[in-house]
Amino acid sequence: MAKSGDNDGGSTGSWPGFLSELTKSFLILRDIFGYALPGSVFLGIGVLCRRFSLHDVEYFLQPYKIPAWLAVVLGLGACYTTGHLMAQLAYFPFNRWGWPFGKAKGQLDRGQTAVSPPLIMLRESHPALLTELDRALTMTQLRGSTGAAMLMGFVLFYAIPTPPLGTLAGVAGVFLLLVFWLSGMPHLSDLTRDTITAAIEADKTPAPGDPQAGRH
Repeated sequence: MAKSGDNDGGSTGSWPGFLSELTKSFLILRDIFGYALPGSVFLGIGVLCRRFSLHDVEYFLQPYKIPAWLAVVLGLGACYTTGHLMAQLAYFPFNRWGWPFGKAKGQLDRGQTAVSPPLIMLRESHPALLTELDRALTMTQLRGSTGAAMLMGFVLFYAIPTPPLGTLAGVAGVFLLLVFWLSGMPHLSDLTRDTITAAIEADKTPAPGDPQAGRH
């Protein structure tokens, strides 16, 4: 017998694959809008405030004879890395550092950015239902990261004398390491445990059409 997916041009069988590819594309867009764009806003404020210019960057790169395409890649990498710092600043009150905001609404031990097992299961079984949630999360991250980029750009490039680049890199590195140690790794541990829990619960749930469905 031919499968139903064969009769309708394979739409049934290809739909999960399409959603998977759509999710991958969405994650790329989330990285662009959530990290690279805010990072470019921060660096752009520095250019507009004339604390540095593209000619300065070209001057430093010229002795290394870097091709144009590699310079573009390095620029995107700088924006992406800076955007990560801006995102961490925006999410700082909600990290699991014992911060008061992070303990609101029942999130006593894991912080408000935790992903629960039911949400993981829902993404596997009904990914289309999470489209609006994913969109809202991306827009929220974009607003927070861009706000942090604009505020830090104002402070570092306009309000006070701009510290040397090495000093800025060192302070940013210390901050990101603190986030990594105190929030990132515990969050990854929670996510790993919740993913395993979701997988176990999914194995216990009978699939539609299963003869065991509805039996107790």
